[in-house]
Amino acid sequence: MKPEIYLDNNATTHPSDEVREALSTAINQDFGNASSEHRSGEKTRRAIMQARDSVALLLGAKSESIVFGSGVTELNYWVLTNALRGHQSPHLVTSQVEHSCVIETANILEAEGIRVTRMPVGRDGRLDIDSLTAAVADGGTFVSVQWANNETGVIQPIREIAAICRRFKVPFHCDAAQATGRLRVNFSGTGIDYLTASAHKMHGPTGIGALCVKEPRTLQPLFRGGNQETGLRPGTENTLGIIGFGRAASEREGSFDAAVEVITKLRDQFESLVLSAIPQIEINGSTEDRLCNSTNMMFPGLDGAAIVALLDREGIRCSQSSACTSNRPEPSYVLRAMGLSEDEAFASVRFSFSNQNTMVEVETAAAKLVSIVARLSGFQSPPSQSDYLQGAAKHEV
Repeated sequence: MKPEIYLDNNATTHPSDEVREALSTAINQDFGNASSEHRSGEKTRRAIMQARDSVALLLGAKSESIVFGSGVTELNYWVLTNALRGHQSPHLVTSQVEHSCVIETANILEAEGIRVTRMPVGRDGRLDIDSLTAAVADGGTFVSVQWANNETGVIQPIREIAAICRRFKVPFHCDAAQATGRLRVNFSGTGIDYLTASAHKMHGPTGIGALCVKEPRTLQPLFRGGNQETGLRPGTENTLGIIGFGRAASEREGSFDAAVEVITKLRDQFESLVLSAIPQIEINGSTEDRLCNSTNMMFPGLDGAAIVALLDREGIRCSQSSACTSNRPEPSYVLRAMGLSEDEAFASVRFSFSNQNTMVEVETAAAKLVSIVARLSGFQSPPSQSDYLQGAAKHEV
């Protein structure tokens, strides 16, 4: 079996060594139920409190504003349905390129008679601020816009959106699942009212997410049955998940700038190698306003699914779209909303990097990709893998 080169970090990341160690230690500590009054319960409460503090620090939030849940899908659904179902004249303003959990929640709300405005984006993947302002001014009562896109990495003008929402006194929710750990998120300093984040996008465990809420009293519990998370999210806490999230947050906070620098170099080197060999390739979305780890490449005239499958045979993991929608035989709705044709969307592939990758892996993957594209398109004399690997050792990260 060929060694794996994992370039699908926007889908999920591999837990870091520190997180694995923290989880292993926690499993062997015989934690009790955090709601129990005895010493084992107290030990669990302290561990959860410490993790909450670490997550809050990374997100630029107060610890008391953090509510843990099973993940961003649950938390996004909770925030949107809570805000809109209880409003007299609800009007959701969102975008056409949100994560599928927000898209589908908006569809459910619209089917219930709630007004939904889905803002378009340009070819660069970014919202037009003037159009958003007009939509909010036209009776908007709640805004939900992601910080960064899961397929392209394109970053939205979140601070400007927050300022518009403050101006019209409209609550603002931001899905920061992809942004957290890849750019500085400052919940308390941006004017966002609700922000959601995920552990498994930053080398933490799956099945755990966090909601930052400015005014917890604005939330009603999604379900009932306990006083956990100050009564907002009943049910025995996912202690292991929370501890893993806390360790991942602490690890990233302690090495944030260095991690971003490494990831950026890896992504940029990959793009440079591929684009220099195949100049026909296009990068989908803004190359200026995007996450440090993401590139979405369009290979004109080729089948992106074939590229993904052939790379997978070589041990290189990448994808065509969000992991939550990749099983659907449809072109990416994100790329279609950006103005790509159906053929262009089907010809596109997403590569997303992390600080666990190395320069050798990146150069190996670039060489394999160029070879596969040459084979599929009939390009002549593709550069050899040795051309790409020459000098890789001195660049290894």
